[in-house]
Amino acid sequence: MNQRIAGHADIFHAGGTLRVRETASFLASVAETWDGFDLGCETTEAGALVLMAGIGTIELLPGAGHVEIRISGPNEGALFMLRETVEAVVGTVEPGSVADLDWSGTARHGALPPNFRLARIEDVAPIGKRFWRLTIRARDLAAFARDGLHLRLALPARGMPARWPVLNGTGRAEWPPADRLHVAVYTIREIDPAAGIIVIDIFRHAGGRTSDWMELAQPGEIVGLLGPGGGWFPEVAHLVLAGDETALPAIARMLEAAGPETTGTAILEMENRGDYPLPAVPQGVDLRVVERSAGEGIEAALGEADLGPEGARHVWVAVEKGRAAAIRAHLRVRRGLGRRESCVSGYWSRD
Repeated sequence: MNQRIAGHADIFHAGGTLRVRETASFLASVAETWDGFDLGCETTEAGALVLMAGIGTIELLPGAGHVEIRISGPNEGALFMLRETVEAVVGTVEPGSVADLDWSGTARHGALPPNFRLARIEDVAPIGKRFWRLTIRARDLAAFARDGLHLRLALPARGMPARWPVLNGTGRAEWPPADRLHVAVYTIREIDPAAGIIVIDIFRHAGGRTSDWMELAQPGEIVGLLGPGGGWFPEVAHLVLAGDETALPAIARMLEAAGPETTGTAILEMENRGDYPLPAVPQGVDLRVVERSAGEGIEAALGEADLGPEGARHVWVAVEKGRAAAIRAHLRVRRGLGRRESCVSGYWSRD
């Protein structure tokens, strides 16, 4: 059911200008922040900082008291997501300056963001002991089968009219208050763009806003989708995949997409075996389930895993943010893994 649409040659561009106090320190802070996402970046001979974002690229060119920003992506939706990414990073590095960011040629005041669409719930059903399987239907899903493994699911507050994001006069999205619209990132578990169907597996845990919303979800309800985003399937001979419950749908999808000759290890961390259905794996991939209830964890299993030969391997890990930082350092310093050979992400935070 997972279909990738053939890529297209068209590249869309947009630009913006940001006033900053000191360009060199600003760009250094952006590079440091970007490194925390475990995504690639490089500095050109001209001093521009280029950020690789999976769905496109972000280029920051230093000027006198300002930074010129150029973004490139495969479609208008990708450009909008890249703009939001820039705004999030800028807000982290230099709080308060986002309001001064001017995007050229993007304003469609009052319109929905170009990467946003409404979807109708077709079905909600339990899967495994601790997950919901959500099936939704929407139009124009080709990009979701081509440009990224993830989306943002927008759930409106019940008992009042739904409110969705709209663009303001500067091209930025104005979002409803958090108590009116809850937005969270999920992996696309299955997709059939021709039928307009997306399947999402959602971890059930007490106190989670999405999980609580799903307890009352009914076919016919309307939700919002933003995306796609994130990376794509690693295309290497040797794969090492590891993650906790928040990462299990992504690992399952990557294993299903792996070629039959793929070798490696998949490490699934859950409280108890059976919390999530075990995916099918290529014959050469060792599937390991580590149970927290038995005192087991990803770190020890990763330490025992064969990472594969240099140049033909990829290690993908997604766990809590603090654990991700420690695992990333271990893989690079102790195991000698190159930056382009791994992606270690913090899918959630204890904060």
